[in-house]
Amino acid sequence: MGDEEKLLATLIGNDTFHNEEAKVSGIAQRAIDKGFSSLSAAQKKVLEPFMSHECDGYTDPGGFHHDCPNTLEGSELSEAYEEFSEHEAILCESCREEVNFQDYQREKFMRD
Repeated sequence: MGDEEKLLATLIGNDTFHNEEAKVSGIAQRAIDKGFSSLSAAQKKVLEPFMSHECDGYTDPGGFHHDCPNTLEGSELSEAYEEFSEHEAILCESCREEVNFQDYQREKFMRD
C-alpha cells in the first residue's frame, strides 16, 4: 500500500469524509482497494483537497499562536491525523515536537 492509499485509509478511519458527498468516501475506498493510480483524473480531482493540509501551528503556554508554513502530504499527513486526538490539531513533526517539549517542561515545573 502506497502513501496515498495509507493516507486515504487513515482519513476513512478518522471519519474525515462524514460531511462530504457519499461519492468522496466511495472514491477513497476504491483507491485503497485498487490503488490510487487506478483512479481517473476526475476521481483524483475529487480527492485532491484531502491529499494535503497546512499545518495548524501551535499555541505556546503564553497564549501566542505560532503559525507554521509547512504543508503536510502523504505519510506525514497520515501521521498528523493519527496524532490528532493527542494535539487536537493537524501538526507537522516540528510543531508536534515543540508542543511535546512544552508539555514536558510544564510537567517538570509542576513536579519541582
